[in-house]
Amino acid sequence: MRINTTKLIDYLLVYLLIAFSGIPFFYRARVEVLMVGLLLALAVFIYRQKQVDKLFVGYLVVVLIIQAGQMLKFYYLPLTSFLGLHIRLVFAYLILRSVGTKLPAYVVTILSVSVLISWIFYFPSYFASFESFLTNKITPLFEHPFYKVSNYKVPDNLIVYTANTKGESIGWLKRNAGPFWEPGAFAGFIMVALLFNSIISGRLFNPKGVILMAGLMSTFSTAGLVVLGLFILVHLWLRSGMLKRVLLIPVLFIGFVFLYNEVDFIGAKIHSKMSYTAGTYNTRFKSAQKDLQDLSRSPLVGLGQSKETRFDGKTDKRTIHRNNGVTNFMASFGVLGFTLYFLLMYISFLRMCGYYGFDRRFALGALLIVLLIGFSEEYFSKVFFMALSMMAILFTSKNELSNQRTS
Repeated sequence: MRINTTKLIDYLLVYLLIAFSGIPFFYRARVEVLMVGLLLALAVFIYRQKQVDKLFVGYLVVVLIIQAGQMLKFYYLPLTSFLGLHIRLVFAYLILRSVGTKLPAYVVTILSVSVLISWIFYFPSYFASFESFLTNKITPLFEHPFYKVSNYKVPDNLIVYTANTKGESIGWLKRNAGPFWEPGAFAGFIMVALLFNSIISGRLFNPKGVILMAGLMSTFSTAGLVVLGLFILVHLWLRSGMLKRVLLIPVLFIGFVFLYNEVDFIGAKIHSKMSYTAGTYNTRFKSAQKDLQDLSRSPLVGLGQSKETRFDGKTDKRTIHRNNGVTNFMASFGVLGFTLYFLLMYISFLRMCGYYGFDRRFALGALLIVLLIGFSEEYFSKVFFMALSMMAILFTSKNELSNQRTS
């Protein structure tokens, strides 16, 4: 049996793009480990004789302008965070350009396989002896020698699965984190794969779509389940006739009201996360409030990612804890960076829809879904989502592509 080396390398690169965004063994490691991945991506980029896009050069110029604005604002240049951001951007771009238009399909496959692998460990975890064996005997074998110092504990993991099954006030039910740092993060990455799968196949319930939806449900993530409902609604709205649309809204509305009132980890969780009281730990909504207060100090270019500028030098874990990815990104990069980043992400979805002949109106719904999953997790400074903001460079319509080939 002949091995397709090109496809194997593509899968490896896309896996690394995902891994350095959310799998603790990779993204919790020091920057030297990321540099190894970057050198691999650079070697493939050069070997395949790819050219640097003007869009990417412009992207880097805008980032430098924002960073220069932050430096002038605070008279401070945090070299580590300055270089770290550019390393991640270059890494994301090299993989994006090296793999090309097949990248979204590879993401769908990798996340689908991740769901299937996670179930091998997730379902037996309902037996206490298995989970104890996993965390005491197996996961210590996968401790990374190059973990960076952090305020946050690295969860027990064995690369393909993370033993982090608690939370959400769901009684005896356990949550599936897959290979990611927590179940909510797994739900977010699955949701992006569902968006890709829907655009590529034009369907909700093809085999990979069913696997991904089942995997998301096993996370018991409140945000993930709510956004999954919105995703199905948007897809059905765009792909259904008027009669189905009229019937669809009241049915889904009644269903959501029922879940909100009857299921604790949906209704009660949403209610608790909306708390603003002074004694409350930083919930998603309280984090948003604090982030917007921080943003007022430097609204145009933001506060940067260094603790010295972002949190005015504060180091107390409780004070600087933020878990709203949308507002934290805005506070870090300002209104300018935030607007351009998500405008490019929208254009990426728009061009991808055009390339696959999918309803272009879906692009706006896809962007809304990405923002909603980001409301619960800090995704947007991670290389996978950076690549998503640059993905527009890959796609033109199929007609345009055909014309280019024949000209």
